[in-house]
Amino acid sequence: MSKKNQVNNKIFNLNLKPIHRYIFKRLLFSIITIFAINFIVFTISRLAGDPVAAYVTPSTPPEKIPVIRKMYHLDEPIPIQFIYYLQNVINGDFGRAASYGYVKISEIIYRYLPLSFEFNLYSLILTLPISYWLGTKAATKRDTAFDHAARLAGIFGNCVPAFFTGLLILAFLYPRDLITVDPVFRFTRITGMPTFDAILNWDYEGLIEAFKYLVGPLLTSFITGFASNTRILRSSILEELSKDYITTGKSKGLSKDYVEKHYARRNALIPFMTILGLSIATMFSGNAIMEVVFNRAGVGAVSANAAKISDHPTVQAFTLIYSVMLVSANFVIDIIYGYLDPRIRIGE
Repeated sequence: MSKKNQVNNKIFNLNLKPIHRYIFKRLLFSIITIFAINFIVFTISRLAGDPVAAYVTPSTPPEKIPVIRKMYHLDEPIPIQFIYYLQNVINGDFGRAASYGYVKISEIIYRYLPLSFEFNLYSLILTLPISYWLGTKAATKRDTAFDHAARLAGIFGNCVPAFFTGLLILAFLYPRDLITVDPVFRFTRITGMPTFDAILNWDYEGLIEAFKYLVGPLLTSFITGFASNTRILRSSILEELSKDYITTGKSKGLSKDYVEKHYARRNALIPFMTILGLSIATMFSGNAIMEVVFNRAGVGAVSANAAKISDHPTVQAFTLIYSVMLVSANFVIDIIYGYLDPRIRIGE
């Protein structure tokens, strides 16, 4: 046993089963990662400007600014400020958004996050199953017309920039009134997601308007997203099909379909599960390109506007949300890896 493994065993020797020890270690490292990412961003934002701007408005009297600075511990060292910042975040106080009229950032999150979540949810539901089917089919029918067509579509999706694809879709569909970039919703807001709210309000016309507002970025996301997913899964399956255990399985009399379905596809899901984890994480992050091109008011557009005017508290808030989602998704995917691939020895 190496010296590094001996040290790790001493640190994590909590009389736990291997699977539980593995989960505990991954959870601990995930928490440290989230803490480190946000501390670095927090430090950069503090060095880039006066942090008191997150808690005042242009109408705040100058004599109150030192009081506010003292109240929020902005006169303390940066590590102490970060601890107080985390305490405020736990209480729902992210500061104020200078890029949106100095309203509370928590209100910005409540207003714009559901729009990004709705778009990413539909994109995930549409893209991943089709990508899985195309990638699997292309790999098992290698060098056929279907495989060539799937590869060509994948190359097109990867080579053409997302904003250009979006502009093409916008130019083609908008004049035909198939999409909208300035919707008017008359139904009551419940979830903040137009399609869901239209259904809950039994508003048929509102539902059509909501989908017209969604279809442009959704098509763009599908074209650019399924291309990468398909190529990755196809390459993974082809790599598995070339390994010795596949040949051994066929030599023992197992059918080609059985070997491909129960062995090659399962082991090839490892990189695909990574894509799934990243897709779940981005459901709460927004997509600045899609939202700017199609005038969709989500957190991606909000973050882009905040970055343009150096609205550090808003950027910090969305960095915190995205880092938590990304690291949490990776934590779950790491646990799933051990169950998908028996070659991964959990806890060792």
